[in-house]
Order: sequence, then C-alpha cells, then structure tokens
Amino acid sequence: MSHTTMTSKQRAMAAMSFQEGDRVPRYWSGFWPEFEENWTRRHGPMDLHEHFGDDMRLITSDETAWPTRAGVIEQRGDQSLVRSGWGEVKLTRLGGMGQLIEPGLKERLDPDQLRFDDPLLDSRFAQEAPQAAALKGDHFLWCKSGGPYLRAATMRGEEAFWMDMADDPEWTRAFVDRIADHIISVAIEAMRRYGLQETGIAIYDDVASNAGPFVGPKHYECLFLPVLRRMIKAYKAAGARWVLHHSDGNVLPLLDMWVDAGVDAINPLEFRTGMDPVKIKQQYGRRLICIGGLDNSQILPRGDRAEIRDHVLHLLEAGRGGGFVIGPHSVGPDIRVETMEYVLELLAEYGQYPLPDGSRVPPPA
Repeated sequence: MSHTTMTSKQRAMAAMSFQEGDRVPRYWSGFWPEFEENWTRRHGPMDLHEHFGDDMRLITSDETAWPTRAGVIEQRGDQSLVRSGWGEVKLTRLGGMGQLIEPGLKERLDPDQLRFDDPLLDSRFAQEAPQAAALKGDHFLWCKSGGPYLRAATMRGEEAFWMDMADDPEWTRAFVDRIADHIISVAIEAMRRYGLQETGIAIYDDVASNAGPFVGPKHYECLFLPVLRRMIKAYKAAGARWVLHHSDGNVLPLLDMWVDAGVDAINPLEFRTGMDPVKIKQQYGRRLICIGGLDNSQILPRGDRAEIRDHVLHLLEAGRGGGFVIGPHSVGPDIRVETMEYVLELLAEYGQYPLPDGSRVPPPA
C-alpha cells in the first residue's frame, strides 16, 4: 500500500483491511454543541469533522416503528409533550433528556400482531440522502442500524423490559425478534439507497455500563445473541462488507460471542472501562477491528499534557499493521479547546505511518 496522501475513504478502507495507509485513521463520532461554541469563540466557525481529519462518518435513517405518528402532542410553557417514532411519550424541556410519561408498548401484546409503518417509506431516508451522496466518494460511511436490546427497551420502557426478561423470556425473545425484523428491513433499504455496501452497517446497541453488560453473558446468549446473528447474516447477505457493533461501557465479556456471530469491528472502546484497543488487538488479532479508544471521560477532561501524550502514544500502538481507527466516544464541554488542539498535534506528529518505534517516543515530561 502506497504511503502517499490518501482520501479518508482509502485510509479507512486500508485500516479495515489490516493494512497501513498514510496515517492512522480517525473517527470523531460527535462534538457537543457546547464544545463547538467554545471552539468557535476561539477559532471562528468551521466544520470540526473536516478540521479534525474525520475519516469515518455515520449515515442514519429513520428506523422507528411509527414515524408518521411522531410529533409534539401539547406545549406546556417551556415544556413539550412529545411522542417519538417508537411510540413513547415524554415531557421534554429544550436541551433536556425528557421525562418518560408513557412507553410505546404498555402491555405484552402478541408480537406477531404488532404493525409498524412501512420500512420502505421514502421519508425514512430523505434527510440523510444528500449527505450520503456528498460524502461517500471521499469518506468511509457507516450505515447506522439499531440493535436488538436498546430498541426493544426503548419501546417497552427500560424497567418494564427488565421485568419482561425476568418474567417471560419466551415473550421477550419473540418481541425482540419482531423489532429486529423491522430494523433489518430499514437498514438494508438504507444501505441500498445510500450505496454503502462496500463499507457496511454499524449496529448501535448500548448493552453495557462501565462495570460490564447489563445482561449477564448467559442471558445475553439466550435472548439477544441469536437475533444479533440473524441481523449480521442478513446485512452481509445484502452486501455489507463489514459490520460494526457500537456499545458504550465494558463489553469484554461479550466479545467472543460477537466475533463468533460475525462482528468485524467494535466501537467506541471506552478506555476507562478496561476497553484497551492494544490489548484487544493482541487477543483477537485480525479477527476484530478496534475503532475508538480516546478517553473522553477522564484523561482528556483532566487536560494533563504528559498524561494525554502517553495515552495517545499507547493507543497508536494498536495501529501497527492496520485494524485500528482512533477517536473518542464524543467531545463534550468538559474537554478544553486547548486539549483537543494538543491531541491534533500529537496525531500529526506520531500518527503517520510508519509509526515511530520506542526510541522516538519522548520520555514523560
């Protein structure tokens, strides 16, 4: 592989194929509005994804069950009573998360009787189509899909869903299967419309906290793994070259199952939870691509330059031989602009291939 300057897409494709391009690719999955405001005050307005050399982007579609029913039900002063496409009703305030008033599915109805809006509705794909068309020539684009745990928990309400898993695992499995049928249909159509088969689909399914998976490995294997296998099989049969699994938290106990199910890559690898891409690459080799790793919750917010440099240089070790894309989960208001400027300096100096050997790494300050 030539080490001349590449497009973002060429660079990311090389890493996904366990090859070294011109530098370690980057994935800046999101900048909080507050950070963008701080950056703009210092540097003026700009596209932060472009400025930070973002090589991967995420293209979404509206995969909700009932997008035609979504909207504001009632305005109450500075609060809004809103129904989401998943049927849940929330009382929200501008900038707030919202209080759940009513879940989308209040009772354990027969999953076979659930009727969702047409997965092929043009309106599901219209908003992101221009961006996909504009970016896909030069950038690596993931087509986003929901996952079996989080979408089911959203529709039922998390507490009710936990009770479902304990009281009636058979119904829970059927319910999750029904939602997965719908999600698969939307994701495959999105991938087709956006033309993203050569890159693939990213399954976003937060199934873990910092301590570990919400559901023990045995219950996960019984309730969710078969559905995940089916989703991955369907996506790859539809042409997806790679399938990524995104989940916050510590998912180490699930990785063997995911790899066996056909997961090619994981993200965001929250470093504070023990998700170290260097160690994961050592364990799984070419069976698993690591995307993420930058600690946005402790190391970057502290802003200690020696600590940040050591952290970045450690992560770059995972880039040897490809199979690694560096980036944080997101960049929030607790991270200073100066800190991110320094991260960019480090990546510019040490993130180029061939990566520096130990003798070129500066000693701690």
